[in-house]
Amino acid sequence: MKRVAIVTGAAKPDSIGFAVAQGLIEEGCEVVVADLYTEGFAAFRGLCVKTDTSDPKLVQRMVEAAVETHGRIDILVNCVGGSWGITEQDLRGPPRATFLGLTNCELSDWRTIMGANLDSAFYCCRAAAPYLKKQGGAIVNISSVAARKGIPPGAIGSSGPYAVAKGGIMAMTRQLALELGEFGVRVNCVAPGVIASGRLEKVMKVSGSGKGPEGPLAQIPMGRVGTVAETAALIVALCTDDTAYMTGVTVDINGASYAA
Repeated sequence: MKRVAIVTGAAKPDSIGFAVAQGLIEEGCEVVVADLYTEGFAAFRGLCVKTDTSDPKLVQRMVEAAVETHGRIDILVNCVGGSWGITEQDLRGPPRATFLGLTNCELSDWRTIMGANLDSAFYCCRAAAPYLKKQGGAIVNISSVAARKGIPPGAIGSSGPYAVAKGGIMAMTRQLALELGEFGVRVNCVAPGVIASGRLEKVMKVSGSGKGPEGPLAQIPMGRVGTVAETAALIVALCTDDTAYMTGVTVDINGASYAA
């Protein structure tokens, strides 16, 4: 029987989520794509559900649609996220040409960014957990190097609330691993550094060459940004039996930028 995977934020061709969904299909999974970016649905043959993952009711409907279609859920990958929001306008437009700090952001900014990152992952995990617990499975959450080191003021197109939300993702991963371990559900986290996704391209258009969402690219010891493909390969590996005894772990993939 094929494993069934839900991947949120997977419809944009230049995103980590898209590459993860394709990688899981190559692994033989039935993949359900949940996203607001419906233009990307044409790239997938399976079930695609327009979902605002910051809305728990829409998340519940999406999970129920996956179960109605495939009868089970084995894998959940929470790739939705963003440092300035995930509205449909955000998906298609540029980031703000400013830095939002914790002390100067509006409360609406805080709620939107937390909703897009931490709340959305929580809602998806909570909705999928009852089905994952039936036979075991894997959850992979996406954090960021920003949770390890913060984001320096002046990093255009990014925000302090984003770093806080991604730190929450790491803590949530550890807690869920404790709660779901007895059911054979593994919960892990991947914390990418600067990755050459569509997000980076958008940020660099407003911040200038050499400046990414977490600061100057020259500060990366490996001397380059990461690729979507190598990041997705790590995430997919955490969904397979090759990592069957890994749980509660955050794996960094950042070219040693956290160590620097």
